[in-house]
Amino acid sequence: MYRILIVCVGNICRSPMAEAILRARLGSGAHVRSAGLAARVGDGVYPMAAELLKENGLGLDRHSARQVDLRMLAESDLILAMERRQLRALAAIAPPLRDRMHLLGRWKGMREIRDPCGRSREEFMRTFEMIDASVRAWCDRMPMNVGSRMCAMPAHT
Repeated sequence: MYRILIVCVGNICRSPMAEAILRARLGSGAHVRSAGLAARVGDGVYPMAAELLKENGLGLDRHSARQVDLRMLAESDLILAMERRQLRALAAIAPPLRDRMHLLGRWKGMREIRDPCGRSREEFMRTFEMIDASVRAWCDRMPMNVGSRMCAMPAHT
């Protein structure tokens, strides 16, 4: 099964939203999970993010923030981050895995998706829409058979 890891900072807003959206779009075709570079382990989804997921018929039952680690990275076929600085941090953790690491917004003009925590509902809605559009763009290009990997794609182009 194709394994996808989505990473942001705290694993309470962007990456859980992306996880829920991607999981809904791919169904059982992939194993999708999320983690954070500076997660407070055990925190739940940020209330505004949870509200938007629910309003869109999505949810993450019992989400608990987790800290990204080398094992998670090594077990993933594709690693998606929200910002370039997160890609750099991930590459520092696991340099040999750089070719699996990409921006979630890669197919939307290499767009970075900024953290909406502490901002308005409108900002959360814009973030949700950017994540949804980025996920759809990835789904259009994603190989879903076990034998294929996205390693052939350059990491930061």
